[in-house]
Amino acid sequence: MIHRNNESPLISTHLRLPNVQEFLYSNLFLLLVAGYLVRAHLLFVSLAYSELQTEFKKVKSLMIPSYMIELRKLMDKYPSSELNSF
Repeated sequence: MIHRNNESPLISTHLRLPNVQEFLYSNLFLLLVAGYLVRAHLLFVSLAYSELQTEFKKVKSLMIPSYMIELRKLMDKYPSSELNSF
């Protein structure tokens, strides 16, 4: 089927108003969906970060006493007076 000036029916050189509105509405819809997905992802990352931070605090509170115990053992094993006797 041949149209004006031998143009293909799929190629239009001008935009009609309904097509422009449809294009703008589809862009708006895609932006809303993308915004929702970004918001959901940020919420997930925030919750995961918060959970990891609380777990790190728990582990840190457990590590400090054990670190001090190991340091005391080393200090008892190697007293400071012997270190200065070189």
